[in-house]
Amino acid sequence: MENAEAFVAFYEQTHRRVHAAVTATLGDSQLAGEAVDEAFVRAAERWRDVRAMQRPGGWVYRVAVNWATSWRRKWLMRRPTVPIEQLDRGQVDVEVDLDLIGQLQQLPVQQRKVLILRHGFGLSVRDTAETLGIAEGTVKSAAHRASQQIRARLEATDGR
Repeated sequence: MENAEAFVAFYEQTHRRVHAAVTATLGDSQLAGEAVDEAFVRAAERWRDVRAMQRPGGWVYRVAVNWATSWRRKWLMRRPTVPIEQLDRGQVDVEVDLDLIGQLQQLPVQQRKVLILRHGFGLSVRDTAETLGIAEGTVKSAAHRASQQIRARLEATDGR
């Protein structure tokens, strides 16, 4: 019973944030919802191990993005996604900044993941690297490049 209560508390504390992060990564709120649900089911099945992790929310995020990426590869032709520019703010069921998502969507997926984990989840460079299975130097360079690209686009927009 204690494990079930702990999982429910974890779910309630992290679901919205993970869903927002996965939506920002994928640019598709509906697919993100399905992916996050799948990831939380997997977390529940492995709760004893997931609970012991330093960043269980990061694990759920990674599982959700991996599941969605795999699903998209298999089924892309069956369900087209709606480009972020065409989303009506009323269609997004979590608190996300569509302008920010638009900026993130212009980045390569790896850079998107790094920024979301570093700034959305507040993970350290080390924890981000561990969550994504990449080197710490890769995290640093991806975050730096992504920040430079977003800054340059924002400056170009402001300078019009």
